[in-house]
Amino acid sequence: MTDFSADWNLVYSKSMTQLEIAIAFATEAHQGQFCDGDIPLPYIFHPIEVVLNLHDVGGIVDEDMLIAGILHDTIEHGGTSLQDIVLLFGDTVAALVKGVTREEPSPAQTEGLSSDEIWTLRANMLLEEIATKMSDEHHIIKLADRLANLKSALRTKKGKKLKRYLTHTEAILRIIPKETNPPLWKAIKNLL
Repeated sequence: MTDFSADWNLVYSKSMTQLEIAIAFATEAHQGQFCDGDIPLPYIFHPIEVVLNLHDVGGIVDEDMLIAGILHDTIEHGGTSLQDIVLLFGDTVAALVKGVTREEPSPAQTEGLSSDEIWTLRANMLLEEIATKMSDEHHIIKLADRLANLKSALRTKKGKKLKRYLTHTEAILRIIPKETNPPLWKAIKNLL
């Protein structure tokens, strides 16, 4: 795990907003990662799309929510720690990011399972997290993330994988009430 916080307090410009710092931080955390596709884009395009979904589709203007949107995958995929996020962006942002960071099955849980069985286990774990551990704010970030991921899935997945993803997305919409953020919820529903 990289200790991002040690260097970041020295690197960023004092004139940068917290959101700009978060974008730079996430860009560094996701360096060398790429989105799926024929022409893979740097992974940072995904968190930026999530923030645009939060703001432009969901009407979210709260800075902590937007920062959490940019940082939502930095623990899960970027090698940062929750402590890095606390130190740089505070407890509120850290709690939002922690709440949308997926729990992964343990090696014992996946031992002897096929890749399809592991996908089903992970999908069911995520649905359980959404239903029992996430607040409305977490649900809003999750909707913005799912909208971005759904658009990507429609471009990059085919056949069984696409059908499975669409079915999982429908299950998410059954858990997260439309009233949580009607524009984001409807944008996903319209793509299904």
